[in-house]
Amino acid sequence: MSSFLHFTLAALGRFERWFDARFGWFFTNGMKERAPQAGRSLRA
Repeated sequence: MSSFLHFTLAALGRFERWFDARFGWFFTNGMKERAPQAGRSLRA
């Protein structure tokens, strides 16, 4: 059971590094540069 836990945590660590290398910029800087659009509201 402990080897399964170790394998799972190692796999999650690899996934975290892979995801951060490819998509991390979007969550940290990608949305910061967008200017808020004033005057536009969402209506159904």
